[in-house]
Amino acid sequence: MEFDKKPLAVEQQIQLLQERGMTIPELKKASLFLTNISYYRLSAYWYTFLQNPKSEHVFIPGTTFDKVLNTYVFDRKLRLLIFDEIERIEISLRTKLIYEYCLEFGNNWYENKSLFKGKDTYYYKLQELLISEMNKTSEVFIRHYRRKYSSPPNPPAWMALELASFGQLSMLFKNLKPNSVRKRVAAHFGVDEIVLESWLESLSYVRNACAHHMRLWNRKLPKTPIVPKNPQYIWLEKNPNSKDENKIYLTLCIIGYLLARVSPGNSFSKKISNLLSDFPEIPNHYMGFTPNWKKEYLWGR
Repeated sequence: MEFDKKPLAVEQQIQLLQERGMTIPELKKASLFLTNISYYRLSAYWYTFLQNPKSEHVFIPGTTFDKVLNTYVFDRKLRLLIFDEIERIEISLRTKLIYEYCLEFGNNWYENKSLFKGKDTYYYKLQELLISEMNKTSEVFIRHYRRKYSSPPNPPAWMALELASFGQLSMLFKNLKPNSVRKRVAAHFGVDEIVLESWLESLSYVRNACAHHMRLWNRKLPKTPIVPKNPQYIWLEKNPNSKDENKIYLTLCIIGYLLARVSPGNSFSKKISNLLSDFPEIPNHYMGFTPNWKKEYLWGR
């Protein structure tokens, strides 16, 4: 089948939305936002306002442009909040990995092939990636090391791994062989190695989604994070239904749990509660929230 849709001028986009049943009282406002956000991006937010079958593209009565725009604004604020909090977890993970492995295996443990699982594919990929980052970085500490020291050729882990992204740290943890050091890293976050590996993978995806301005509020994550069976600290009394485990609520719970380990006294729970209070019209079930989530100890009751 050939794609035969033609681009529409903003005025035509507005007319099409009105024909499909969306109320747009302020045409200039709609034109401004469609000029700067784009029809296609906003279409992901008005999808939930469509009647069934959604393929008919007819809006539920009462759907307004402002309701769609509020959903977009809510999602943007949610992404910014999540992105900021994951930064704390990323820095803690990097710190703990470097600290524990350096004490046990030396400054340049990331170059020790025996610490990595299976075949050498990931090990060589990591070395290539880090060397590439070190060659192109403008970070003063890397340039200083290379000017001053000739042996070993590459700087210690506390310098080299500062250049690794959260996704790369997640892959690094996943590919390290099980041992007492890896267990200590996981224990620092209050879960076992398998759970932490799964959580880091999910957080890496969500962090990238935030960084690339992807919709989150009603997105299904590509891989469901593991729900811990025996968490060391306060977890959920009632886990999400299995059909909701790949929605953002479970990820928010994971962030809250990890932040309690790495940043005690943080205000994440309050920020989430305030955001939802500011947008009471946003349906929580699209995000996988359980009906009585506010009563969970994890969320501070």
